[in-house]
Amino acid sequence: MSVLGSIFVNHESIDVALGIISQDDFYRESHRKIFQALSYLIDKNEPCDLVTVTEQLKRQGELEEVGGAAYLCNLIDYVPSSASIAYYSKIVAERSLERRLLLNAIEVQTMIYSGSSSVEVIEKLETNIANTVTKGSNDPVAAPQLITESARRLKNRYQNKGQLHGISWGIPELDEATNGMHRGELIVVAGRPSMGKSAFSGNVIKTVCAGKLSSMLFSLEMSRNDVTDRFIADRGNIKLHHLRNGQLTDYEWRNNSVACEEIMGWKLFIDDTPGVTLHDIRSKAKRQKRAGLDFLVVDYLQLISVPSKESRVQTMGEISRGLKRLARELDISIMLLSQLNRSVDGRPDKRPLMSDLRDSGEIEQDADVIIFPYRPAAYCQKCRDRIDTPDHDLQDHQSKAEIIIEKQRNGERNLSIPAMWLGAFQRFEGI
Repeated sequence: MSVLGSIFVNHESIDVALGIISQDDFYRESHRKIFQALSYLIDKNEPCDLVTVTEQLKRQGELEEVGGAAYLCNLIDYVPSSASIAYYSKIVAERSLERRLLLNAIEVQTMIYSGSSSVEVIEKLETNIANTVTKGSNDPVAAPQLITESARRLKNRYQNKGQLHGISWGIPELDEATNGMHRGELIVVAGRPSMGKSAFSGNVIKTVCAGKLSSMLFSLEMSRNDVTDRFIADRGNIKLHHLRNGQLTDYEWRNNSVACEEIMGWKLFIDDTPGVTLHDIRSKAKRQKRAGLDFLVVDYLQLISVPSKESRVQTMGEISRGLKRLARELDISIMLLSQLNRSVDGRPDKRPLMSDLRDSGEIEQDADVIIFPYRPAAYCQKCRDRIDTPDHDLQDHQSKAEIIIEKQRNGERNLSIPAMWLGAFQRFEGI
């Protein structure tokens, strides 16, 4: 009542409340409807007072359900000062959290008494806690709330014109084509061996961490030491093979110190446990989410451990679906690296297609974005033989690369973003 009354007294205070609570945090249905009506009027830039809110609730056929105009008047009289709305909102949020925790406890108790296995109970408990922390809801959302949320998003986008709405890839041209990576999305980065998949994902992790966001990497192919060396080489402009043999130049030694100091400040967590399962990834990601997690990378799909008796094609599909659900559940971006099958090597045009995704056609259905890093030099015999002639500039050809956007659920597909490959530093750059 104090929160709602504060908004009536000073409608600008709703911005403070919205940063702390949502309409679902109110216990009474009548209070939810009043808060929704207030939010709707604010987003429409309309006056927000006793008369306008009364009319809005009347149009929605909900005025009598909330107690009529008399109850709205009581709300104004109830609040001592709108200046304390942040304090009132925090009380509402705390009580809402306590109710959700009680419901979770009851559900888990019921599962135990009904004979569910401990693994099922733990997984359900972890899911419930993640949903509670992120205010997840399984209830259908009505059209008025959807439009209210849409209006608020559009208003923010308009006010932040020119700013990236998603998480940056680190390549401006790719950011422009996709508007960045978005939470809740599964991004598949696929390619043939040594095409640069791991390097590309590492470049993105670097950008995410430099932006003060939190990243987690499941490295099933490389050890954490190898991955760390790549980050240092990339960030310090140090040739990777110099790091591998310890023979750094004076310039590289200085850069190494700077790069290490910067990486120590990253919110980066690497798990190089071999043969992890989808269940392992889910459990560890959920635990990390409670401490903070924005971006998750799995390198790579075909190395995830699966039960030997099950069909591999079917299991790969279950893994991609599971990671897609996890992205939405934790409200994070997930990048899944995947191998392509050998059919691409047999074609005159070596550029990969979505049908080249290995093991399962379901991957292309589950993914929101599919990206192929592509380097023509990987198929050039002259580059392999290190031939440098006037008609074949070795360094120039080896540096050419493309980032192919094969699928984009919410944008244009079949796009090729020119890029530069700096193999010595394991880095893709925009042109």
